[in-house]
Amino acid sequence: MKVSKFFKYLLLSVSLVFIAQNIGGAYAASSEVKVQQHKTSKKVNDKRKNTSKNNKNSNSKKSSKNKKNSKPGSSKGRAKNSNTTSYKSSTNESRPSYVSSSSIDLAATNPLYPTTPKLVNQRKYFLDAERAIKSGDHATALRLRNDQLSDYPLSIWIDYWDLALDPSPNKFSRVEDFIRNSNHHELVSLLKKVYVDVMAQAGRYKDVLSLMDNTKPYDEALDLKESEKAYLCRFYEASWHLNKADASASAFADRMFKQLKPYPSGCSGLIYMWGQHGYLNDNTRLSKFEDAFINRNYGTTARSLAANLQTSKYASTVEKAMRYYDKYTDVLDMDTAGQDAHRAAIIVFKRFARLHPREAKSQLESFYSRFKPTSTEKNDIIKELSYAFLNSRISASELDWVDKNLPATELTEDIKLLRMRKAVWYAQWLAVYNLYDELSEYDKREINWRYWKARATIELGQKSEGIRLMSEVAKDRSFFGFLAASELSQDLPFHHERISQTAKWPQTVKNNAAAIRFFEFRNLNNSNANVEWREIAKYSSTDEAMVMAQWALDTGNINYAISFVVASKRWDALDYRFPTAYLDLYRKYSNLTDVPLSFLYGISRQESMLNPVIKSPVGAVGLMQLMPETARLVSRKNSWAYDGTADLVVPENNIRLGSAYLRDMLNRFDNNRILAAAAYNAGPNRINYWKSQDGMKRDTAMFVENIPFKETRLYVQNVLLYDVIYHKLLTGKTSSFLKSHEKKYIY
Repeated sequence: MKVSKFFKYLLLSVSLVFIAQNIGGAYAASSEVKVQQHKTSKKVNDKRKNTSKNNKNSNSKKSSKNKKNSKPGSSKGRAKNSNTTSYKSSTNESRPSYVSSSSIDLAATNPLYPTTPKLVNQRKYFLDAERAIKSGDHATALRLRNDQLSDYPLSIWIDYWDLALDPSPNKFSRVEDFIRNSNHHELVSLLKKVYVDVMAQAGRYKDVLSLMDNTKPYDEALDLKESEKAYLCRFYEASWHLNKADASASAFADRMFKQLKPYPSGCSGLIYMWGQHGYLNDNTRLSKFEDAFINRNYGTTARSLAANLQTSKYASTVEKAMRYYDKYTDVLDMDTAGQDAHRAAIIVFKRFARLHPREAKSQLESFYSRFKPTSTEKNDIIKELSYAFLNSRISASELDWVDKNLPATELTEDIKLLRMRKAVWYAQWLAVYNLYDELSEYDKREINWRYWKARATIELGQKSEGIRLMSEVAKDRSFFGFLAASELSQDLPFHHERISQTAKWPQTVKNNAAAIRFFEFRNLNNSNANVEWREIAKYSSTDEAMVMAQWALDTGNINYAISFVVASKRWDALDYRFPTAYLDLYRKYSNLTDVPLSFLYGISRQESMLNPVIKSPVGAVGLMQLMPETARLVSRKNSWAYDGTADLVVPENNIRLGSAYLRDMLNRFDNNRILAAAAYNAGPNRINYWKSQDGMKRDTAMFVENIPFKETRLYVQNVLLYDVIYHKLLTGKTSSFLKSHEKKYIY
């Protein structure tokens, strides 16, 4: 009897414990609410404008339909109306009062992880821990992490937030432990970047270098992002403090200081060190002032630098120059008395030369006679005139003038590239051949210059060597690679990598921790899912990564499919790089407008990465990045209703208007895709000006290489390339890279 009573009490105790542990989960499971599908968006390197006004280069902002995106650790990423919980001291803790968020289904299924009552309960604990730590209550968050979340897939994020949201040099040993023991590469990378700044500000430069594995993180010869420049600055700053810096440290500091847009804040320490070693002086400031003064769009920078030089020995020079900032064409009226006046006149004439080279050239001898510049000053003026001429539509006689007057020693890398383009424009094949050998090693590797080297070699009669060089170019999946393959009658180099037949959903990824975390964050409507997606793309096996990309494609998450390719650099995964979203709509309006389906996709893929709700800083909207005014005009022309920008985020409206506008461009420019694409990006009124005005016959490649705007030049190349790739994916057949009438067209 006593034994029986004992077991009754034991059973009752176990039951009470079970109920206490799972009552919250039962509540959540019985209170399902609507799940908002997590939306993501992408930056688009090129901003599109379909009217006659060309866009300036700028990056499209990320957008989201239901919520703002946020960086890892940002409070913006968590769901609205998150559960509110009041905690007492650990010795007398009350039961949390959970209120399920209106935008989160806590019982949503994770396809790779059992959705048990325990998991539902842990999701609630995680939301509370996240809210606590982001409000500064690290103790509560860590207690929840240790007591309730030790085996929860997202628990590592609490460890990361504890270190990253309140960074301190005192936490560095824990940071080292996290880096050493964590298998989460993306969080390790993010944490390193946080603590590189923290340790640099604390003067612990040895630790800064250890975070970078004592290795320079980037090659400064590349076109670095601002964040990458800042990181490289920290490397050089630490190296300098530890007497490990070489000449490249001062050279990079000089480059950062002299760039006309503000240098990254992370470079302040390096530039301070650079200044302490005597490199930052009035001569350096004057040099930057001159650059800002000469350039068109840096008046504010020039005035700021002029103010900084007011107490320097160059105060008078700068003051005299600034008087003529807006009336530089009156440079011959400037005073000639004194060295300050002389130098000011040189600076003003260089601005004149940069902005109005033909008028400045006509007054060059008069300027020489009045101000008697030194040979060095003359070279500087000629360099400005040459740069301005080469950066515009230049006549053959003006090109001859540049060649005769610009000393070879003044051929900067920018001027070499500009001169190469003009040599291509005028079919000066010997100049192309020789100039290529003068380019930097970085530029020599660029596929366009390799194409022109091969072509020049053939044009100069060295056919065997030229074909060998062209065959190497023809291996590259690019505009010039496809062009080279076409000219050699070779197969186009698609290099299409497909998913393995052994890779299966969900079996292949069932144990992938990053994939499990990705789905957990999606269920919580948290944009940190993007971080986990990068982790999957970059660090999973090929089969695992491709299975997840296929999941994205199959479920309509197009942006994830494309971002998989970008993050992992699996450029050969064409199915995911070039998805066929909204296929029925694109096919419908392709048939109605007689615009090739693949061309519509090529434009849309370049414009928006097929994001229907993206909006550029200048106002272009949707899949085909239509400007509202363009949409209004197209609607009026076709007697279609148009209710403003809101209409343009509706895929069918955007495709209908965009395809109609693209048909207009094709009609206007002889059904030529090269010219139509250029017009779609830069505006139709520029195209005839860009074409030959001298009667010389130029082919497609010569025209494209000499499109004045870099954005449009690259845009046209991408659209033509994407057109052929989409045709291959849609039909299984290879189309001609250039149509016969495009090959014969006189550009």
